[in-house]
Amino acid sequence: MQLDDEQATKILDKLEIVQLRLEKIELQQEQLLEKFNKHVDFINETYEGLRNPIRTATKFFGRK
Repeated sequence: MQLDDEQATKILDKLEIVQLRLEKIELQQEQLLEKFNKHVDFINETYEGLRNPIRTATKFFGRK
């Protein structure tokens, strides 16, 4: 099947739109991943003491 110039231009235009949408999705995904990672880090730091209560208790009472 042979495409004329008009058909080829339409296809290229549609591909460009798809590419732009994909780039937008990738950017949004990167931003969400960054927020998610910050949240996970915050949770890990906040609840560090709950992971090992014995270690936390010994630090609280000044023993090693």
